[in-house]
Amino acid sequence: MQKNDLDHYCFGCSAKNPIGLKLEFIRDGESFYSDYTPREEFQGYPGILHGGITATLLDEVMANNLFTQGFFVVTAEMNIRYLHKIPIGEQLRIHSKILKQDRRLYEMEGWVENSQGKVLAKATGKLLSVKPGDLKQK
Repeated sequence: MQKNDLDHYCFGCSAKNPIGLKLEFIRDGESFYSDYTPREEFQGYPGILHGGITATLLDEVMANNLFTQGFFVVTAEMNIRYLHKIPIGEQLRIHSKILKQDRRLYEMEGWVENSQGKVLAKATGKLLSVKPGDLKQK
């Protein structure tokens, strides 16, 4: 099963979802990231990115880091620290890295930076490897 078989309307990464984030990911050596500029419709308070969208960005960058390496995973746990306001309309870079792997469980770290490299939010997550067939809707 290919990723294209699963991304029909993924809110985070599908180009097909008209209201989605349409994240595209880049792997450059050890670095894995996506550049994203939050749109106005994703704000919470005026001019500030909604915390749920921030959580989605972090979840997506951690899961796709593994997915692009051929591992099919679901998020089992995620802890987020919101450090600073995340402005609407300014480019962000969302990163992730693998911290540890134990059998089917991956421990990940993700963070959101502004264009000056300041970390605005960070997360740790535990992602569980699953069989590709388990991800299809029945």
